[in-house]
Amino acid sequence: MKIIHISIYPEKNKKHSRAGGVASYTKNLITSIPYQENDKVFILCNKIDGKYEKYTEDNITVIRCFDKNPKYFFQILKEVKKIKPDVIHIQQELALFGGVLTAYLLQWLLFLLKKYRLIITLHGVVSLRKIDKSFIKENNSNLPVWLTKIAFYIIYKPLCLWSKKIIVHEEYFKNILADEYHIKKDKIEVICHGVEDLKTIDKIVAYNKLGLDEKKDTCLFMGYLTGYKGIDLLIDGFSEYCKLNKNAFLIIGAGKHPKLKDDKNYLKEYKRLEDKAKSLIPENQFRWIGFIDECDIINYYSACDIALAPYTIAMSSSGPLSLAIGYEKPFLASDVFDKILPIGTIFKKTSEDLSQKLKEFFENQDKFKNEVEEMKMERLWDKVGIKSYKIYEN
Repeated sequence: MKIIHISIYPEKNKKHSRAGGVASYTKNLITSIPYQENDKVFILCNKIDGKYEKYTEDNITVIRCFDKNPKYFFQILKEVKKIKPDVIHIQQELALFGGVLTAYLLQWLLFLLKKYRLIITLHGVVSLRKIDKSFIKENNSNLPVWLTKIAFYIIYKPLCLWSKKIIVHEEYFKNILADEYHIKKDKIEVICHGVEDLKTIDKIVAYNKLGLDEKKDTCLFMGYLTGYKGIDLLIDGFSEYCKLNKNAFLIIGAGKHPKLKDDKNYLKEYKRLEDKAKSLIPENQFRWIGFIDECDIINYYSACDIALAPYTIAMSSSGPLSLAIGYEKPFLASDVFDKILPIGTIFKKTSEDLSQKLKEFFENQDKFKNEVEEMKMERLWDKVGIKSYKIYEN
């Protein structure tokens, strides 16, 4: 069987990437699938510094063939025609191939590839019922609500129509596709976002590497800074908790989003949140560190006691939470995840409730640790790889 994966992908010999979480997801997926001896596997992925490149890594042919702009449409078609695959598996996120136009063009790429056995993983599924003025503001848009809903319907519906199978990461997202986008349920497969079987290093060693105080009760936020990640709620809630626990410490690993790093309004918002953290949280109780590089991820998860996901809308599974589960680190998430995650890990989207939930955690950590250990066993990448390959075979 010839299998093509289409996605962004990390640099050679790396697992995580500044390009975004889907790159590391794809690397983990491809290297976890139990391919058969006669299978030939290709990854058509993003160029680095505009350079076309072809090489073999992990017994997979990596072809860096597309630019993250509308040209990707023709560049991918060209490579597919050369390979003539049996199965094509595409990873989809709204800005994965560039901007708004590239998100719209993807449906036409699928239309032209529909003669192949086509599978698409939707990393984000936006509920049309959740789109309101707050959603639009958080996502740096000024379109009216009604037009935004139409735009999402026009993007998602054809992707589902032209695919033989659609993969989402939670039953919640399957229900959204069925109820709001009117996609047949038997076409949709639920395969959880995989987690790596990760091991932390000694906590004191990690603290020393990062220059942190090992005696602190340490919380971690990690991920690109975007409106729906809830940084305002994070700062407000933690500043409330600081009044209850002078030993609490927050690491804010909020990296600048690669698609928005040159946008003036985005940079202004990034600076506003940095300044807000400085004004509300005592200087000795937080550190804003920005993007966390791959080599430091293990240190930060080893040093923290708990990871936080104060999102304002659940559009996708969280990569940072998957890392937390992989490292068996407890986490707290806002109630937008209440249909996805164990109820004991959920707090209401208010600063008061986040503060109280942190208090509850630091008074009874063992209860939270048991929940994350159970989740890890259900979501290991080996299991995700087996489920994915069965779809290819079928």
